[in-house]
Amino acid sequence: MNQARTPYDSILFYYDLYPQAIEDHGKIKKVTTSRGVFALKETTIGAHQADEFIHALRKLTKLGFKQAVPILPTKYGEYTLSTGTHTYYLMPWMEAIEYTSRDSQEQKLASQLGTIHRLTVKTQPFLKENVDESYQQLLRRWEMRRLMLNRFADEAERKTYMSPFELTYITHVYMLDQMAEAAKNHLEKWYEICLEKEKYRTVLCHGRVNRSHAFFSPENEPLLLNFERACIDTPSRDIASFCRYSFRHAYWVEEEVLKWFMNYERHLPLLEEEKHLICAYLNFPEPIAFAVDSYVASKGTMREFEHVQRLEKRLTSMRRVQRLTQKLIIVPDTEQQQVQQ
Repeated sequence: MNQARTPYDSILFYYDLYPQAIEDHGKIKKVTTSRGVFALKETTIGAHQADEFIHALRKLTKLGFKQAVPILPTKYGEYTLSTGTHTYYLMPWMEAIEYTSRDSQEQKLASQLGTIHRLTVKTQPFLKENVDESYQQLLRRWEMRRLMLNRFADEAERKTYMSPFELTYITHVYMLDQMAEAAKNHLEKWYEICLEKEKYRTVLCHGRVNRSHAFFSPENEPLLLNFERACIDTPSRDIASFCRYSFRHAYWVEEEVLKWFMNYERHLPLLEEEKHLICAYLNFPEPIAFAVDSYVASKGTMREFEHVQRLEKRLTSMRRVQRLTQKLIIVPDTEQQQVQQ
């Protein structure tokens, strides 16, 4: 009896795999075959990005990093396959198991992030003409977003009756503008210190480390996946991204977040300028800007109270970020300098 053909048969042929069953798990397809169970990832990344993330994984493997879910090659030795509209790659299928460690998952992930950064850290010359373009581009982007947020507030205030979303936003607009200014100041401080030192550090950034991009072994150690956003950049970018995606799992216990940084810095201690850059990324109210964008563009996909709920959650997060970055990064530095003096 012939097996029913699937849209993925032509892809799986390159692995000499003939599916007995395929289950749809969003971007991941669970493929059951006579040779075992596999995870086929379907993405929209381009050929260049696919090459970059495979290169990143190969580099980590050569450096002895073993905490990544392996990408399986085709019978022709290729690690990704492109159909023109999608790019695919294959991994072993892994089932989530109960996490039993007393340490949080984020503490373990912070350690792995520190390990990746330690293995790949390089000191680069701070050539002003090379850095200026990206630095000024980020400043301009932030200024445009800041103006957009202020314009939204101005338009709301001119109305006789504001919507619940607008009223919630107006209540916090001063705090948000302060945070945008703080982000700008931290970015400028990073730039000034790097310019003075004439150097800065780069690492291989995973791009989106969080518990949804990891499996944990029976020994409660993480295996990372989804290196599709891997790139060479400052460690601050990767850490800020990790924090943004992980804060909600900390229940905002400051001691827990301190442990993330402590675990990370056991592998790669952060420099003063890198801490300023983390502060810059975390303080800028980008999550609020996205919420406003969504509200303005919404055509009935979300109800008013849902927009308000999302905005309130993000405002609460931003207030906590404001306090945490001051305590975690700036205050300890000041105390250390006073002790040294």
